[in-house]
Amino acid sequence: MSVRVWIAQCLCPARHCVLATAGEAASEAAAKETIVDPLRAQVAEALKSGVINPWCGLCNARAETWRYDLARTRFRSMEEAAPELLQIEAEQAATRALWGDIPRND
Repeated sequence: MSVRVWIAQCLCPARHCVLATAGEAASEAAAKETIVDPLRAQVAEALKSGVINPWCGLCNARAETWRYDLARTRFRSMEEAAPELLQIEAEQAATRALWGDIPRND
């Protein structure tokens, strides 16, 4: 099996992305080990240290409800994927700046 780029996302139940990362792996099992597991650890550390809040900034879903999603992309290398991933990252940052952590009455 050839190496491909995989994307892992920490998602709330409404599928709002809390944090994501990408990397190269030859299989789904390898991607879980080298991409998803480190993302889980990064989210746990960010929650523990207060870098991120324990709720989704868009829908207020609590951290206990968040799940991890893994998908293979069409890219064969991170070099090939980088321009599109950077564009998506910028779009997500703009969304967060506009809509994240809006005060709610719930």
